[in-house]
Amino acid sequence: MTEISQDGRSWPHREDCRIRTGPIAEVLDEELLGSIPTSQLLLRDSGVDAAALDPLRSILARRAALIERVVPGGAACKSPESWQQILQIFAEVGLDRGGLVVVAGGGSVGDACAFAASVWHRGVPWIAIPTTLLAMVDAHIGGKTAIHLGGIKNRIGSFHLPRAVVSDRAMLESLPLSERAMGWAELIKAAWIGDPQLLESLEQSSDSIPVDLIPRSEHLAQAVAVKVAIVDQDPFEKGPRERLNFGHTLGHALEMLSSPTMPHGEAVARGMVFAARLAEQIGEASDGTAVRLATLLQRASLPTDCSGIGLESLLETLQGDKKTRAGQLRWVIPRRPGEMVVRPVAIEVVERVLRFPPLEAIVNPLT
Repeated sequence: MTEISQDGRSWPHREDCRIRTGPIAEVLDEELLGSIPTSQLLLRDSGVDAAALDPLRSILARRAALIERVVPGGAACKSPESWQQILQIFAEVGLDRGGLVVVAGGGSVGDACAFAASVWHRGVPWIAIPTTLLAMVDAHIGGKTAIHLGGIKNRIGSFHLPRAVVSDRAMLESLPLSERAMGWAELIKAAWIGDPQLLESLEQSSDSIPVDLIPRSEHLAQAVAVKVAIVDQDPFEKGPRERLNFGHTLGHALEMLSSPTMPHGEAVARGMVFAARLAEQIGEASDGTAVRLATLLQRASLPTDCSGIGLESLLETLQGDKKTRAGQLRWVIPRRPGEMVVRPVAIEVVERVLRFPPLEAIVNPLT
């Protein structure tokens, strides 16, 4: 069992958030759950096997009445219409200010349900039970919640820290390899931006990325620790937290333009390699940075090219990104592992790099 505790003093006017990895039956205790709620609402991602949550239900039902509802998974749940349906569930079950929302699902469900919790009665507490690797290492960590609007990803949102996050690696066993791969984009991102030892471990050991793509417990904990440390410095994204957007500028645009929606992990993997190529082009990174990053991502069976998306539409979407300041889009640029810089890049340079041919395939271990 690994526990990472965030000191509440780093989160003004908020309760502590504790993050644990391990079997739910072993790590979800009274200390983590907090005071007895007046009611409990379990929101289950439609993609989650109901039986997998039996240990969770057993623990919660011993404390107070438990109501369970299923919400659609995937990016569709982050539309304003779906978000309003979640609020309607809150109303139907009579969730009051003393209630507790428990969200079991992937990153999109966590985003939408937590945003709903943040505005219901001006904020009701919630607990995150991430069921995908992407949610475990990134989406459910840090308190950012959001939904999409008008073709812009995460345009409306809030900061609403969960009371606790419990990541049980057993939840990953029922997922297909393709779904597990999505989380490796964020795990590798964490290693690149904040943990040289984790990066070295992933690069130098042939079995550091397992064939089944379920990460080691220590690698999962190390990746989570990177995000916790960065968020603790900058809980409301005023400065250092921007590093966590590495790969997300282009990644978000790819997601919004693709149909069906490109999986988040694929989009971020492509976005990170593009940002590395951009860094090389503007002289912020040495040659070979993009290839080094792509090599690791491809070992996790993630794509690293940006082909198949119309250039004009992509540029238009990029210019509407919420990270644009005074008409200039800011990019998280990797100089080297552990050293990132956030800076505007002329759209002409972005367009030129987008026209570069894709990097040749380096490794594809799962074929």
